[in-house]
Amino acid sequence: MHLKPTLKSKMNHFFDSTNQPNPDITMGLITLQPGEKHPKQGYSYHKQDEFSYIISGLAHTVLENGEDIVGKAGDAQLIEKNEGHINYNDSNEPAVVVWLFIERKEEK
Repeated sequence: MHLKPTLKSKMNHFFDSTNQPNPDITMGLITLQPGEKHPKQGYSYHKQDEFSYIISGLAHTVLENGEDIVGKAGDAQLIEKNEGHINYNDSNEPAVVVWLFIERKEEK
């Protein structure tokens, strides 16, 4: 299956509980257009760890503590569950990012 971004600035889900058997995994892609911020207000929070990989462009991840992580094509990031964050693109080119939410299994 060949997947590519089809929407200019919205998230595309590749895999979630509706099309694969593991309800603890969701995978998708977001294209941040130049000047775009996600979410537009406040911070995003997730109940799972979020792994991301930048395919092209430049994207910032700002954590709730103010840390600004700049990622370029080929960089990967981990945002731990419940860590507030904002993503934005301050470059002149779209930033294409693949993301994966996965439930952290607690050690027994």
